[in-house]
Amino acid sequence: MHPWVDLLSFITRGVFAVFFDVTFWLVLALVAFQYRQMQRDQLRMFGVYGHSLRRQVFAAVLIGAVGGIIGSFVLTVVGVPLNNLGIGYIWPLVILLMLINLRFMCFAYAGGLVAIANVLFGWPDVNVPHVLALVAGLHITESILIFVSGRFGAMPVILKRDDGRLVGAFTLQNFWPLPLVILMAFVPDTVQELIKMPDWWPLLPMTDKPPAGDEWAYRMVPVVAALGYADIAVASTPAVRRRKSAGHLALYSLALLTLAVLSAKYAWLQLFAAILSPAGHELLIRLDNRREMRGEPRFVPPARGVMVLDTVADTPARKAGLRPGDILLDLGGLPVDNGYELARAIAYAPPEFAIAFSRDGAALSRPARFEGGERRLGVIIVPEGGEQHYAQLTGDRFGLIDWLKNRFKKQR
Repeated sequence: MHPWVDLLSFITRGVFAVFFDVTFWLVLALVAFQYRQMQRDQLRMFGVYGHSLRRQVFAAVLIGAVGGIIGSFVLTVVGVPLNNLGIGYIWPLVILLMLINLRFMCFAYAGGLVAIANVLFGWPDVNVPHVLALVAGLHITESILIFVSGRFGAMPVILKRDDGRLVGAFTLQNFWPLPLVILMAFVPDTVQELIKMPDWWPLLPMTDKPPAGDEWAYRMVPVVAALGYADIAVASTPAVRRRKSAGHLALYSLALLTLAVLSAKYAWLQLFAAILSPAGHELLIRLDNRREMRGEPRFVPPARGVMVLDTVADTPARKAGLRPGDILLDLGGLPVDNGYELARAIAYAPPEFAIAFSRDGAALSRPARFEGGERRLGVIIVPEGGEQHYAQLTGDRFGLIDWLKNRFKKQR
């Protein structure tokens, strides 16, 4: 069998074996807590939520497992071992950076700063190309997970802009438990059956020399990690925003991975690669957010009809295939031009009815029916003004210190 097929099979078995690790379930509990918090925010704002907690957690586990296989394969092909990665330095720095801003909870910042310190001061003792390749590999995985996550983690909100205008928007948040199997270099004491790898592998060889007369061998070590994604869609639909974010993140990751591999051969590139890790990530986030926030809001009342912000799972609206941005024109033969007329049409529509709507300028019609005697369409419409509950973007700085201060003020 081809070595890559053997390797993929071995990685897949190792990833699913991580499910029996208690650490995985602790991480999953944290993921479930985050999604529960999102549900509560949505209930407070709209009285309903778009997806059940069970579905979101199941999707996170399934997509996270796929991400674990992809991430493990990428890191193994590149040849990133746990040896000299400096995880004991990176994680404490991640926690310190979280005190400044929660979005700094990312290996791109902590790993990049550790790598910069090594290049400039020779401390801590880490393998800079390996550290940066780890950052790149995790972000390649994250870009794929962002792209395939679909509707899960897209929470509709009413957003108050700086000009006081209320518009519809989506906070895009995903959390995935990431079961990984990562290489560990060691000196075998007995002859073992190993997968025969190509002569060019690994792209990033070990810099430490094995004892005289011995050779490095590698085994796969299970590691439980987690990935998170936070974004906002104001001028774009959630799907478009995700595709753009995933594409830009993939380009950043591939550029960082290329520099990491080259820096193993050309040491003078290590500083540039190390700087790219945090600086490139920060620049990417700021440019993407600026384009989104300065663009024309996507979810605002149309000239005619009622725009859909989101739909609720297992309701007539979701089953009829309504999407964010669709404009409802007629329900059960009754025209709708505002929220009041929509509520009236729902009250007077027969049990089985047609929904006429516009999507990207095309007129469409879908059959729908009320079930169980409930007069519930399951549609969340864009704000029409006067809403009491809304979100407002604050300053860019918000970390654990700020959170603790706010909690303390509330208790007083």
